[in-house]
Amino acid sequence: MISDRRSFLRVGSLLVCGSFLRPQSLFALGEKTPGVLSFDATELHLLDFVSTYSSVVRMTGASVLGHFKPESGSGLRLLVQVTDFARLAEATLRAPFKNFYAKANSLSFVAQGSGHVVENLSAGDFASRLAALSSKEKIAFAHDALSYDPIAKQLDDPLGSIGAGQLRLINRPTKTPEALELAMRGTGDARAAGVPEGETFATWKAQLVRSSVTAKAAYPIAAAFVRALPAFAALAGSDDVKSAISTPLISSSVKAALGMTAKSAIGEFDRVREIFGQSYSDGAVWLYVVLGKQVQKDTRGWIDQALLEDVHWREAFDSASKIEAAFQTPELKSQA
Repeated sequence: MISDRRSFLRVGSLLVCGSFLRPQSLFALGEKTPGVLSFDATELHLLDFVSTYSSVVRMTGASVLGHFKPESGSGLRLLVQVTDFARLAEATLRAPFKNFYAKANSLSFVAQGSGHVVENLSAGDFASRLAALSSKEKIAFAHDALSYDPIAKQLDDPLGSIGAGQLRLINRPTKTPEALELAMRGTGDARAAGVPEGETFATWKAQLVRSSVTAKAAYPIAAAFVRALPAFAALAGSDDVKSAISTPLISSSVKAALGMTAKSAIGEFDRVREIFGQSYSDGAVWLYVVLGKQVQKDTRGWIDQALLEDVHWREAFDSASKIEAAFQTPELKSQA
């Protein structure tokens, strides 16, 4: 994970595309994209696993951008074309990963803090998804259109996100809850990939979070913050979470919806983190803080099945439950 974190309202660090030493560094990309995409051992195992049942694979979006930086925590997001689903089923039974989550034809898991997602698609669905990647109307950021073929070693960057050297915002939602989730995703992607946030995105984000909201409007905004929180904590880090929760938009929403101030949420995070050390991810601790004993109002409807399918959210939710259980033990009950 990147150790040099930035404020939620600041620009990130510069893109690293030079040469670097790493045993598993692969796939030089040529003159227009100097450097290499770098994969750790788990990611290489995942690519090997996918190759046992398909020869048509694409890395997409932020997972491509992030892998120009060796220490990126962005994980792999793979689209895989499958022509023999019986073969896929057999391969899944032999998957070399612990505690992976499978639903329909997709699987996901967290390893060393990085979330990995594999979507197995029929030929028709695979072609449709690739076509949608290059549609400006259907994406939020230029890097969302990125795809990389790890077999042919070919990169497709239709909106020039790598050459831009910064995060480029293409489309923005008009409703505040959706806009906040997008702002948090953009910052997380930028931090994980080590690219600066573009001026357009940074300015838009700063305008978005600078105003407080009424209690009536708080619930959907607080819910959006909670939904985006685990991935944001994993990719951007807790310094950015603290910066974000202190903004007028999020702090006023959290106070009205969850009955806690930004200061109390940050203080509780630091207290729980000190008790457990690094036993649990930052995302898990933050979820314990915002969805644990501090919740004073009705949050039904905030968590649905689709959210539980999100790789970072699921890991954080499971671990937050373990934190809650740990505080019920005789050793820690007095500190709950």
